[in-house]
Amino acid sequence: MKMLLLDFHSTLMAKEKIKISPTHPKKSKLQEGKTLLLVISFIEGGAVMATELFSAKLVAPFFGASLYVWASVLGVTLGALAFGYLTGGYVSKKYKNEKILFWIFLLGGFFMFLMPFSSKWIMSLTFDLSVKLGSTVSLLVFMLPPLFFFAMMSPMIIKALTSQADASGKNAGLVYFISTVGGIVATYLTGFYLLPTFGIKVPAVIYGSAISIISIILLLRKKDFIPMVIAVLMLLIYNADKGQKKRNDKFIIRHESEGVLGQLKVVEHMYPTVFRGWKLGRGLLVNHTCQTLMDVENPGYSLWDYAFFFPNAASIYPKGSDVLLLGLGGGTLVKQYERLQFNLDVVELDERVTKLAIRYFDVNPATRIIVDDARHYLNSTEKKYDIVTLDLFLSETPPSHVLTKESFERIKEILKPGGMIMMNFYGFLSGEIGRASRSVYKTLEAAGYHTRLLANPAEMEMDRNLIFIASEEKLDFSKTDYAEPNLPVITDLEPYFIQTENMDFSDALILTDDLPVLEHLYIKAALEWKYYSNLSYTHNFVKDNLDLFK
Repeated sequence: MKMLLLDFHSTLMAKEKIKISPTHPKKSKLQEGKTLLLVISFIEGGAVMATELFSAKLVAPFFGASLYVWASVLGVTLGALAFGYLTGGYVSKKYKNEKILFWIFLLGGFFMFLMPFSSKWIMSLTFDLSVKLGSTVSLLVFMLPPLFFFAMMSPMIIKALTSQADASGKNAGLVYFISTVGGIVATYLTGFYLLPTFGIKVPAVIYGSAISIISIILLLRKKDFIPMVIAVLMLLIYNADKGQKKRNDKFIIRHESEGVLGQLKVVEHMYPTVFRGWKLGRGLLVNHTCQTLMDVENPGYSLWDYAFFFPNAASIYPKGSDVLLLGLGGGTLVKQYERLQFNLDVVELDERVTKLAIRYFDVNPATRIIVDDARHYLNSTEKKYDIVTLDLFLSETPPSHVLTKESFERIKEILKPGGMIMMNFYGFLSGEIGRASRSVYKTLEAAGYHTRLLANPAEMEMDRNLIFIASEEKLDFSKTDYAEPNLPVITDLEPYFIQTENMDFSDALILTDDLPVLEHLYIKAALEWKYYSNLSYTHNFVKDNLDLFK
């Protein structure tokens, strides 16, 4: 009897040890599997956001950064996620094998790795299409596949973690929380560090490769050796791209970088001017749209004729006048205003542009440049100015939040008596494509300005720029005093103003902070500029097999 009691007691103790032991192999294995799935969820969430950021930057040099492009990026992203979630839910119910999850993770990483290569291939075929169609088709080819496979993973991970129905809600919340945290980390890391430091290509290739390597290791542990074929394929693709011969008959690329605000290139090429013949120009390109074209032989001057009209109009003000320039670009206006001996403050949003203007475009390092958003600076400054100049194009689009009635009213508050606004804008004025210009004109009038339109001579509206000049009282430009080498001397600007008295402004809108519709109004003008910019730059970069992305 005593022996039976001892045996029974030993059995109970053994069971109790098994129950409380932290090193129980089955429980430890389950915990390890749960941790692995949550780590994968974190990586997958980061990969989704990184893929979206990479895609938006990959598409910009071909199709720009207009509202249509962003709508395409968001639409394809949401479509890929929706169908990925749906498919993942179906697969999780039909297949219980953990290998399926690892395979889907591998395919997502593989297609993410492909993005810099597949995007260049598809967009070289589609950039002659309309922006709406071309950007959408391109994104369906290079962005949808990785997002689709990554989206499949969340419902599959939730299913793998859930053994009882009452735990499904808790597990779903945990997976989406961890995935979202991964997305937040990747967004800040990619946007603020990886893109500005390494560009698009290197982070995309490394991120996709890292996911693929993790997946391959997990599958090898399951005795699945087929993924090694994908690893070999990735190496072949990478080496094939590195081995492509590049020829360059027209362009010298001095600098290129990527950032949240777009791709920057400094490019030298020959340019036909109206009065000076063929000249070697140095251009600052944002998403392959030229913002500045400097005369390399005479770096103090621009090769674009319209730029001459800004300092010519400003010359009615005396030396020592206080001038605010919103938008630095390559610094053409900075150098022109310095020749007029103005006291100049410059506001530029992208710090990279500031550095490039000084290094490549002969801008004086002592120039007072404030890195800030134009509207924020206007709202916060207390300084008064004689002239406020707006030259704010980012790629082919101006910032609509600066061109509102409220913004113009704020500028009036910081203008000295007799001061004026000068603003660079699209050259289109007639028809539907010119509705944006007419609306800006009407908005300035509504803000209490006397508004005039100055244009450089051109046979077509596409070949000119409009300069809005707005002041509380009409200014006299019949006696201007500014000249540049090898350009006609103009001492009377009045003949270059467009007569607006008989123009129809009935369809023009007053742009306000509550009615931010300028992006819809200027879209045709922006697409027209982008089309001709693609012909000048993107088409030739593709033809010469130059790197389109850093």
